[in-house]
Amino acid sequence: MLKNRNKFIPFLSFIIIFSCKKTEYSDVESKVDTIEMMKDSAVNEHKAGEEKTILTYSTYKGAWFDIEYPASFKVENSLKSSTSSEGFDSAFFTSPDGKVQFYIFSPQWSGKPGDIKIQQNEKILETKAETQNGIFIKRWSVAAKDGSYFRSYEESSEIEGQINKIFGIKYASNEDLERYRDQYLHFKNSLEQFAD
Repeated sequence: MLKNRNKFIPFLSFIIIFSCKKTEYSDVESKVDTIEMMKDSAVNEHKAGEEKTILTYSTYKGAWFDIEYPASFKVENSLKSSTSSEGFDSAFFTSPDGKVQFYIFSPQWSGKPGDIKIQQNEKILETKAETQNGIFIKRWSVAAKDGSYFRSYEESSEIEGQINKIFGIKYASNEDLERYRDQYLHFKNSLEQFAD
């Protein structure tokens, strides 16, 4: 009986050690899975937060137009309406980091925007003009002489109706332009103009 007991003790020790190792391994594996799940959850929450910021827009009401802009941008009214006692024909919208600024000029009929004239510390980089389907389109770019920022504009005017609008974007670098490109396109595409 003693001989059998001597054989049994090493076998029992092996089972106990193996069971402990397996439990330790399971605990480690469980902790690793939990950490991975927490990481995934944090990443998803961060991405959801980014998407929410990108997709949240407010509506600016000018004298003769409505336009959507990123809700986090600061709004600055510019030119008072030339045909209405209330509201504005143009406005600027500046990003929280100050790297980008959107611009809209949309009067009731037509007009000249005095708030985007070329300044002494700026130079014109290029100007292009064309006519498409009865609409005159002019594009021009301006840069600070010290290279600290750039401004790009697009004016479209109906040849017969003499109705015009101008969109613009001011940016510190091409990287900033790319970073805010989708918001700017949304801004442009959201414009609603009113005649009366």
